Amino acid sequence: MKARRGQLLSLDAMLSLIVMIFVFAAVLNTSAALKGEITSMLGWYERANIAENMLDVLTKSPGEPEDWENDPGSVETVGLRSSDKIYALNYRKLMALNSSVTELAGKLANLSNDKDFMVETFVSRYNVGIEGRFPRVYIDNVTFSNPKGNPPGINFEISSGNGNNPFTVSYVEIIRGGSSYINEDICSLKTGNNIVLQDGDRVKFILAEDVTLTATRGQYTETYTIPSGALVDIYITGPEVSNFQINFGGGSCPYTFKFSGKGNVVVTVFAADSGVPKLTGNYTSAPVFESLGEPTYVFAVINRTVIADQSVINASMNRSPWVEVERRIVTVERFEYNLSAPPSQSIPMIYGALRNSPPAGAYLKVSVPDVPGNVSFVVISGAAERGLMVYKEASGEDVKAVLVYDNKTAYYSGNVTSVSIPLNKILGDPKIGDTVGVWLYSLNGWDRSSVGIELVPDLKWALGPKLDAAIIKLWVWDDS
Repeated sequence: MKARRGQLLSLDAMLSLIVMIFVFAAVLNTSAALKGEITSMLGWYERANIAENMLDVLTKSPGEPEDWENDPGSVETVGLRSSDKIYALNYRKLMALNSSVTELAGKLANLSNDKDFMVETFVSRYNVGIEGRFPRVYIDNVTFSNPKGNPPGINFEISSGNGNNPFTVSYVEIIRGGSSYINEDICSLKTGNNIVLQDGDRVKFILAEDVTLTATRGQYTETYTIPSGALVDIYITGPEVSNFQINFGGGSCPYTFKFSGKGNVVVTVFAADSGVPKLTGNYTSAPVFESLGEPTYVFAVINRTVIADQSVINASMNRSPWVEVERRIVTVERFEYNLSAPPSQSIPMIYGALRNSPPAGAYLKVSVPDVPGNVSFVVISGAAERGLMVYKEASGEDVKAVLVYDNKTAYYSGNVTSVSIPLNKILGDPKIGDTVGVWLYSLNGWDRSSVGIELVPDLKWALGPKLDAAIIKLWVWDDS
């Protein structure tokens, strides 16, 4: 076929050219889209790397110098890792990071490539509490006898009113010859309306009403008011009991009675509150704090300035075209040993893991001024919770202490200035590796500086750091 004059390309060639133009255009468009995706991915990778790299430095390095927490102003690089444990962060460095963040803001901004960021830290911890009051002692093992010695006994009376009136109890126990008779069981000892008490008998009861105890011999008289709910423990100590009896005349066995044949008795009496306070030692883990949105520490650095106002932080994040979040679960080593610590429900005076058993003769000594006051402690020892109160009721009186454990009580008395409590009574029997924590919970009537706390011998050598879980969350954004 003869080509037409002026036609440069054949029909087939023109079709091929058109197809090539479409293909070329498609390739150009694909290239531009791919380039955009690659650019976007590189931007995301760079942003993600800022948060990841910053957390790497904070959690995998001890910082420079390694003891920067002792002088935050000297820091070159902020790091939280323990100097001698590659798997744990140092709790004191976490505290220094939070308390000295203004000094550290510039160094932290260097780690974030001058991007804005916020740090939240969630640390597992105990919170302790005391609900109710420690038992008060009304009569502290006082032996009532004739001060002149002859006759040896006194006139001993416990009454609910004027005269020798019966009183009511909610619990009663008689211990005789190694056997214990409780509540209705004591009625088996009754002859007629009386239980004749013998030398060596012990009578314990919890009062259901207020009573007055009176001990009299000639000019000698002692009187005590004992409130309802108190435990009274009477020990018949004199060989002459003068036909001392529990009498149910005008009452009923076992809960309403009076004492008769009371004219020449020698007894030792202890009386104190029967109730004990409720002790709590709740351990909350880091994930729980995170789920509740309750960080242990939180701060933000925006344009190299420390910001604490959450509304300002949120507004800055909202202005940023991107926000990257990284999160790390870490282990924190914590050791506390500060016998001058102030009262706190969350910060312990002593905290660690038991590495060596304390010696049998170890004790806690608390020294106080010669004025009324009290100081209380909560103790965590393994799975056990114990409470201790040291108190002084009046100037010139001895310092006393009451220890509460397993719904039991133990009482201690010292001298005018101090009292000592065996450490094995305070800690019980913890096993190696168990948590040991002591919180100075409350202080009343005394200045903290006037209260001396001493462990003899020093307990520091028996403890090592306790390992607790923590979570660090880091937000990075760009509000430039």
